Amino acid sequence: MKVCIFGAGAVGGHLAARLIAAGKDQISLIARGPHLEAIKKHGIRLHRGEEVFAGSPFAATDKPEELAPQDVVIVTLKAQALPGAAAVIKRLLAPNGVVIFAINGLPWWWNQGVNSDKGHLPLLDPQGELWALLRHDSLGCVIYSPNEVIEPGVILGPPGDRWVMGEPDNSDSERLQNVIALFQRAGIEGIASTNVRKNVWQKLIINVGLNPVAALARLPTVVMTSSEGMREQMKDMMREALAVAKATGFDIADTLNLDELVTPKKRPGSHRASMYQDVLAGRSLESEAILGQLVELAHQHGVAVPKCEIVLELIRGLDHSLRLN
Repeated sequence: MKVCIFGAGAVGGHLAARLIAAGKDQISLIARGPHLEAIKKHGIRLHRGEEVFAGSPFAATDKPEELAPQDVVIVTLKAQALPGAAAVIKRLLAPNGVVIFAINGLPWWWNQGVNSDKGHLPLLDPQGELWALLRHDSLGCVIYSPNEVIEPGVILGPPGDRWVMGEPDNSDSERLQNVIALFQRAGIEGIASTNVRKNVWQKLIINVGLNPVAALARLPTVVMTSSEGMREQMKDMMREALAVAKATGFDIADTLNLDELVTPKKRPGSHRASMYQDVLAGRSLESEAILGQLVELAHQHGVAVPKCEIVLELIRGLDHSLRLN
């Protein structure tokens, strides 16, 4: 297969290193800046526990138009960057190609396949470019893989990662199984789901409690969650998110243990939440995907989410300040 990792940073770099090291498929990368230059010179390297995965891609570029049509495009850009890349991603696809959106938060394709008449989500896809161009080509993906770029071309990630993928219409399609086979060829735990929105909610509950608080506190996870007060605030936000999930038809409270989700020992001490990493790097934040669309759904269903509303406005303010710099 011709496979393109579109946005080979922390998460995309993890996937790229493992797929390249497996040597089973033709892997090309889209990256930028010093990270791209390091990959061109030295390849990409992932440290995953005691394992190291390394190799050079078939191609690495910041110009997607240089690549041939791709069978699979795995997009690991932040949610807020996706609308501007819709046309480029579409041009990258082979006629029967598939796009996997490996992103945090509620996804832009949420209404595809089950509520298609409702169309695009303005907070996540303001002009509907993604909806118009890519909704029929896309798979959803829920990531359980905290990673960090520790230097250009080098990724650090713990073992135990998994990648849950599913069709927006909940079908068990041939293209879904082909993607699962791609992951399995590289020894990556890819899981096919026929209820990917449930999987999205389960991961979103974690992100709602962890990412915005980490971004505001600017603390590594183990330090932040050593505070009982912070743990309680995180769990309150998670409970609000669970109420919204239930109102939209996903009663998942019994599938999650909030005390375990905010326990420091569940994560390595050096782990920094992705939104905190973005703050440190001066990048824009996934405010709408992780909190904005959640609050919008809460308002639509009459669910009270006061803490999420407050934190959303603080995160939007922080995001605005980062964009000014």
